[in-house]
Amino acid sequence: MHTPLRPCLALLRGSMVCMSALPRSALIATDASVPQGRPLFTFGIIADVQWADHEDGYNFAQTTVRRYRGAFRTLQRAVNWWLSLPHPPLFIANLGDIIDGINAKLGHSSLALDAALGELARLPCPAVNIIGNHELYNFNRTELSRAPWLKHGDREFHSFSPADGWRVVVLDPYQIAMIGHAADDPRHLTAVDLIGQRNPGVAAGEWFARVEGNDKRFVPYNGGLGWEQLQWLRRQLADAAAAGERVIILCHVILHPRACGGGTMLWDFPEALEAIRSEEAGGCVAAVFCGHDHFGRYFCDEYGVHHCTFCSPLNKGDEGNAFGLVRVWNERIEIRGLHMNDLLPEVRRGEPTGRPASTFCEGDAFSGPCETITLPV
Repeated sequence: MHTPLRPCLALLRGSMVCMSALPRSALIATDASVPQGRPLFTFGIIADVQWADHEDGYNFAQTTVRRYRGAFRTLQRAVNWWLSLPHPPLFIANLGDIIDGINAKLGHSSLALDAALGELARLPCPAVNIIGNHELYNFNRTELSRAPWLKHGDREFHSFSPADGWRVVVLDPYQIAMIGHAADDPRHLTAVDLIGQRNPGVAAGEWFARVEGNDKRFVPYNGGLGWEQLQWLRRQLADAAAAGERVIILCHVILHPRACGGGTMLWDFPEALEAIRSEEAGGCVAAVFCGHDHFGRYFCDEYGVHHCTFCSPLNKGDEGNAFGLVRVWNERIEIRGLHMNDLLPEVRRGEPTGRPASTFCEGDAFSGPCETITLPV
């Protein structure tokens, strides 16, 4: 059920912050309560921290260095930056993969998670924590269903209203998945059948040898929304359109192939895009914010939906600033960061992404010096 910013969101294991306990007036900004020039709401953004107390390693393809400890220090800097803002964010969107899968091999899963959530707990606002593949490398769905830092765990899709006229829809991209579920769970069995049909090379350990184009997404580190969640998404968007609300979608795995390198999309991304573009949705979706592809990408589709895939702190570690602040008005979304290309690149692998050029802000009533981009909605 859709409620006005009511999900109980944990900032630390065993320490629950329930936003429904707060007065609605403290959570939702109305037009009358918003000073001239002030956004309706703001939230922090970070994706794929993937930290581990381990020496630097490499990605799945052994082509890119992963700065595990530097990523954690980036999370610390992000929290310090959000704490320094004159107006604290309403929430933090943690777009998944807050710890790396290597923690499971080290026996550090809970320790690493507690450390990361402990950093977020320093903030006066809750975190919206999204499930990514690395959460599922460390914890199974039974464990996640009991996790106080998630809303549901087993079916982690929900929505809330951060301000009048706006709805945030949180998706669970691994409802259909080869990871996380018990071997006899229908969602796992569906995933095994799907991968067997669309990419038989996976069973032989040849994940990409027999697939081309968008079919490269049919690998175990991606997943699907599934029929149940897709129907729920359709209802959410129809309800939002009927209520005159705009929607921001948060998801770990990417919904549009042009918002990534071409292989990190949802297995059922065509159905997800069909739901967003449906007549019932009425063009209510303003933006889709994702992680998963560590190099990030921006794409504005033909329907005017801004697909933003945010970079991972693993890329640059101590030398990067892959975190930001999202400010929302009725007519625009503004993204601020210390260095925008660390967060959302204007150029990827030598090709422009179409992302609006950033401008420098010397500091104002909302933040210190930073870079900013504006997305019309």
